[in-house]
Amino acid sequence: MEKPRILDRLEKSTLFSYFTPEELRDVARIVRTRRFGKGETIFKEGDVGEELFLVEEGRVAISKAVKGNIEQVLAHLGPGDYFGEMAVLEKIPRTASVSAEEDCLLLVIGEDDLIHLMENEPKAAAKIMFNLLKTFSKRLQATNEQVRDAVRWGLEATGFQPEE
Repeated sequence: MEKPRILDRLEKSTLFSYFTPEELRDVARIVRTRRFGKGETIFKEGDVGEELFLVEEGRVAISKAVKGNIEQVLAHLGPGDYFGEMAVLEKIPRTASVSAEEDCLLLVIGEDDLIHLMENEPKAAAKIMFNLLKTFSKRLQATNEQVRDAVRWGLEATGFQPEE
C-alpha cells in the first residue's frame, strides 16, 4: 500500500489523533500491511501476540469463548478502528479471538516497532500511549456495564429478590 494512503488512514484513526504530519510520517514508516480473507481467523483467544492492528478496509468481529464451542461476539470493528493493543504493550495471551467478517486489509504495528518509535520519536509514542489509555478506559467502562448486566440477569434468573 502506498504511503499517502497509509498516512490518510492514520490521520483518520483516533489512535493517532493530535499527531502532526511529521509524526504521522514517522508512524507510517513502521507500519506494515496484512490481508485476510472473509472468515479467516486473525488470531485466537490464548494466542501469544505482539501486534496491534488497525482496520484499513473491511470489518472484523471480536469474540470471546463462553463455554465449549460457544462464542459471544463482543464487537464489530471497521475502517479506522483498532484492536490487539494489549499485546503490543505486553506479551500476554490474546484475551479474545478476531476474525475477518469481510475481506480485510489491516495496518500492523508490532511491539518492536513501538519500541523503535519510543526511542526515536518519544513525543509520538507518548501520544499513542495516551490514546491507548483512553481506549482502555472506554472499554473498561463498557465491560463494567456488561458485568453488572450479567450479574443482574443471573440474579433475576434465580428469582433472587434483593432487599431495598
